[in-house]
Amino acid sequence: MAAMDVDYELSQQLIGHDSHVRCVCVLSPDLIISGGLDAQVIMWKKPSADQPFEMAKTLHHHSDWVNDLAASTNMPGHFYSASKDRTACLLDAEGNPVRQFLGHEDNVCCVVERGAQLVTSSWDGTAKVWDVATGELQHTLEAGPPRAVCCGVLPTGEIVTGAQDNTLRIFRGAEETKKIENAHSSIIRSISVHSTHIVTASNDQLLKIWSLDLCEMGTLAGHGNFVYGAAHSMDGQTLFSVAEDCTLKRWSMEDSSCKQSISHAGSVWQAAPMANGDVATCCEDKIVRIWTNNPARMATEAEKQVQAEMAQNAALNAQAKGSSSTSMPEAADASEMATTVGKKNGEIKCFKDGATTFAYSWNAGDNCWDKIGEVTGGASAKKAYAGDHIFPAGEYDFVFDVEWSDKMALLPFNHGQNPMEIAEWFCAREAIGKTNIDQIRKFIVANSGGTASAAAAPAAAPVVPKPKAPESVTQSFFPLSTPLLFKDGKYDPLQKKILEFNDQVDPSLKMNDMERQNLIDGIQKLSKLGVRAEFKKVEIEVVHLKLIEWPQQFLFPVMDLWRLWTLHPTSSDFFKGSDRGAPLIAKVCRNLTPDASDPLTMCTLRYIANLFVFQTNRTACYGRREMILKGVAPTLQSANKNIKLAAATVLLNFAIVLHEQSYPMSTGIGKKEMPWEAESAMDIAKLAFRFLETSGPEDGDAQQRAALCIGTLLPRDKEKGGGAIAAACQEAGFLAKLEPIKEKVTPKVIEELKKLLSAGGY
Repeated sequence: MAAMDVDYELSQQLIGHDSHVRCVCVLSPDLIISGGLDAQVIMWKKPSADQPFEMAKTLHHHSDWVNDLAASTNMPGHFYSASKDRTACLLDAEGNPVRQFLGHEDNVCCVVERGAQLVTSSWDGTAKVWDVATGELQHTLEAGPPRAVCCGVLPTGEIVTGAQDNTLRIFRGAEETKKIENAHSSIIRSISVHSTHIVTASNDQLLKIWSLDLCEMGTLAGHGNFVYGAAHSMDGQTLFSVAEDCTLKRWSMEDSSCKQSISHAGSVWQAAPMANGDVATCCEDKIVRIWTNNPARMATEAEKQVQAEMAQNAALNAQAKGSSSTSMPEAADASEMATTVGKKNGEIKCFKDGATTFAYSWNAGDNCWDKIGEVTGGASAKKAYAGDHIFPAGEYDFVFDVEWSDKMALLPFNHGQNPMEIAEWFCAREAIGKTNIDQIRKFIVANSGGTASAAAAPAAAPVVPKPKAPESVTQSFFPLSTPLLFKDGKYDPLQKKILEFNDQVDPSLKMNDMERQNLIDGIQKLSKLGVRAEFKKVEIEVVHLKLIEWPQQFLFPVMDLWRLWTLHPTSSDFFKGSDRGAPLIAKVCRNLTPDASDPLTMCTLRYIANLFVFQTNRTACYGRREMILKGVAPTLQSANKNIKLAAATVLLNFAIVLHEQSYPMSTGIGKKEMPWEAESAMDIAKLAFRFLETSGPEDGDAQQRAALCIGTLLPRDKEKGGGAIAAACQEAGFLAKLEPIKEKVTPKVIEELKKLLSAGGY
């Protein structure tokens, strides 16, 4: 049998990123690199040819998302990276930065080498050509309107770009020589160049094949959502494509047929073919995977089954949430259901009855499949939406996947609704500035077939119609999944106070002139660039090693600076060692003493709350939860409402992580259920109960967060804790105690808590 006819199967899963993996690149048979939303590039190496890839090094030369990686052909082992921090970099074979390319005004999303030059493209609507040896900018190419631009280099040396306006362009030098308008009906996301043709991928769900002078030669249709990337195999006979529909597809370039579709547990962003015929993919679920059609390199049956279950369950969960992004797995015929035994209680499978597919959950107690509901989808079908505190549950004409900040946010919309109003609701739900409303409105209009004039018409009343909810969807916003943070800060007064205290501390603790300048430089970068800032080692050290040694009476502005710095990806570096930052956490918790000043206590609690922003940091906090909660407990009885709000936020964030940590581990072989830390959950619940009993009328915000904490603990308490927290709520008259503060906690929260605590719920 020809190799082309052999299906690809899982070979290995590479786990190490803290967020979505956005790009992957093969440098050699023994070296792969990957980059992601965690601002990291990870180098994966094989210790020997017959051993699997292992994490070799983590690079932190970017301060924001890493969007693209490319190998250098002129300098073997060297490679390039492109980032949302507006820069591209050249690195050597050991991962050391060699050169930085500065000049783009927005997210750099694509990078490709052209001989002794580098070509980059950006959301600023341009492609730029650089001299690799000097970093000098040689040309700027106007490739389209702002937002996404991708690029490639033709065998002739010409540059081809694709853009937000659906247009393909060819440039010779700085001159545009050819332009194809409406090359696709939506954004062009990537370009793969072969010696005889190019392939483009687009948000219109299509791949198109073009001659080198941009004559359209064919179309590949089969993806069910945005197509993010395409890549040719080394021999040019196979094309791999990846998409928001969570699949890797394998196409024959001989007859343009789709030979295989491989489901993932999240959106797939890039595919990187390897010299041995394997292919690597990077996924939204934080995992890089290698796929092979060589049986000798395939993973064990157990690991392949785990990966397949992860993909299937993700597909079902996406359907339950109303997302159209995930491709459903193949369903067995309903006649097989009676003889199919589930592997564990709660396992989800699909069975097809005629033309209709239904989802079922395995009931181990009754030894049968319980029907969940009909699996719906398709371009013309209504989309189910699970509901949130802004948009009601039900069926909508559209459920858009909106790429915003560091996540994909769902936006439900019905024909006849006012796009401006829905945009306002979306911005309110996502807590983003109102200056973004018009951009969201335009997105809705462009993707729903509406008109600008209709979109601008004022609504009669701010009410979203409530369509009938599907029976398979439960309307609840519990558990909360996004930690709450303290992001706002006034940098100039903070800097002034630290410099003032520097003149008052013991001479042995004072910053010298060089350290003062490093402090000022670091604060200026953080205030102006945020997560895009790149810090020198000395700037990080003066803030986190020098100033923390000051006496308590001078520490509150230092902890406030730490709080703001925690929102930058470099903060995770303190929690990546073998001790997971335990000494640092212990030092911080010593600030939570009865004799500590209110400003220091408040800033310390806000710092701890902000630690939950990155996975590495929150895992460290989770591991030291007893120490942290011991320090937080007395502060909940403070007379200062700002301290109580910060302390209640820490409780809520711990509840979120407790729920998150009790999910099944998705680490391949040896998948197992993580234990539900019932004792910790009860400790947190008791602290929340006590606070609600003792808090006053000025504590509305903190009271709401304490109630949200309880609500976030209840779902997993029901599943794994035997309802111990629910019983404690009933015994304490929890709901009755919320009635006097109903308006502060909000009626919606109390309504949801009542549902969770009702006799039917437990």
